[in-house]
Amino acid sequence: MTAPTEAFAWRLRGHLYRRIRDTGAVPSRAELATDFGGADTEIHRALRFLADACVLALDEHGEVWMAHPFSAVPTPYRVETPAGAYWANCAWDAIAIPVTLDTDGRTSSRCPHSGAVIDLVVTGGRVEPGGTVVLLPVPARRFWDDIGFT
Repeated sequence: MTAPTEAFAWRLRGHLYRRIRDTGAVPSRAELATDFGGADTEIHRALRFLADACVLALDEHGEVWMAHPFSAVPTPYRVETPAGAYWANCAWDAIAIPVTLDTDGRTSSRCPHSGAVIDLVVTGGRVEPGGTVVLLPVPARRFWDDIGFT
């Protein structure tokens, strides 16, 4: 990618995250093209650049699937904050969303092993209940080997 195209990709990233913050939804490629007045091919190239840089993940159609910590699709992790509600990719991201937005938040999910309900609450940047453990199934250095599983 050329420097001007890279600069466009990083501007697009900022816009994408602001849209998610403000609306609670990940915009489509067509919506991003409308917002930027650009061609779909330009948006696609910029999103591909960001995906190759491990900034976000694209689905099989080239749409944003994950803009970490936000998910474009419903998951077991719905995060409620005073700013709005968001889908998270996993428990780790459910904690990261309120921290990223500098707000409080909560998500209710189930333990994948026991089925017990787990309420994670972030207040003032601290996670409750204390002693909560989030299992990361692979080492962080391998997250992008299969980001959909991780």
